[in-house]
Order: sequence, then C-alpha cells, then structure tokens
Amino acid sequence: MSENVYAPPLAQLDPAVEQPYEFYVVSPKKLMVLGTLTFGLYFYYWSYKNWSLYKRATQADIAPWARGMFCIFFIHQLYRRANEKIRGSGRIFDWDFEQWATVFVVLTVAANLLDAVAKRVDGFEFLVGWLLLIVPLRAFVLSKTQPMINFAANDPEGLSNSRFTALNYLFMVPGALFWGLSLFGAWVIYLK
Repeated sequence: MSENVYAPPLAQLDPAVEQPYEFYVVSPKKLMVLGTLTFGLYFYYWSYKNWSLYKRATQADIAPWARGMFCIFFIHQLYRRANEKIRGSGRIFDWDFEQWATVFVVLTVAANLLDAVAKRVDGFEFLVGWLLLIVPLRAFVLSKTQPMINFAANDPEGLSNSRFTALNYLFMVPGALFWGLSLFGAWVIYLK
C-alpha cells in the first residue's frame, strides 16, 4: 500500500478487461464441423474444455479430464451450470437444454449399442451406415445447445472462437479422408 493517499488504486478497475470464460466458447458451426470431421472425438475435448474452464473460474473440486472422458454422464450438469450462470446474472436463455442433453446421451448410447451389434452379430453389417449418420446428428444436437453456453460466457454468437485454426485443420483433413473411406466402405457393404 502506498503512503500517498492521493495515489490511484492498485486494483484493476477497467471494465473493458475481460474476465476469463467460465465455459468453452465456440461457434455452433465450428462445433458441428469439428464434431463431424473428428468422428465425435471433438465432443470429448469440448466437454473437457468446458469443465476445465469451469473449474478454473469457480475453484470447484472436479476432475475435468474425467468429465470430458465420460461426457454423457455430465452433460446435463454442464448445461445446468451454464443456466445457473445466466440466471445469476439476471438474464434468461429460454431453451430446453435438458431435452437436448438427453437426446445427445440417447444418441451416444444408441451408437455404442449399434456398433456392438454390428460387430458381433452376423447379418447386421448394414448398421455401419446408420452409425455414420449418428455422428453428424450428435454434432447437430450439440450445436443447437452451444448458444446457451456461449450466452453464459457473454459471447452469444461464439465469435471469439469461430475461426478454424491450424490445429483444427490438422484433425479435419485426416477426418475428411477417413469419412471418405468410411462412406466408401459402407457403400461396398450395401452392394453385397
């Protein structure tokens, strides 16, 4: 503390200085593209980033990596935390996030069950094509709920994370090639 009573305060009082986000901001379009082209691996990263930022902002005693890995068990809670943040700031985001979280969980579980059946039961190889459709469908579901998380972080459009980075392309290019091979493989299976 300064001896000079007329000295300016030492604390940062500038409202223009941004506080760190409490949730992971990403544009819905970018979320959908990355979720689809990484065959859903981006969903785990997305969940991890949300919980990591939440932990840093709130000092919550959680393990973000575990919540990222097992995202279907924590997605409802993530949306509730974002909703609490919005309501705590005196704002309202009218969206049925519980329903969308449930749809994401059901699609994820259904994909895992269909995959297990396709691998273990003869004659059910045709399910592989349907499994491919679930990936962009899950990305679509998350892209519909991402505006709520962005709104909670005061970036409703997700403009601060709307551009694709070199690292994004590093995962998207092989993903696009893998999509091509997968679609070709599904086509070959259907021709049998």
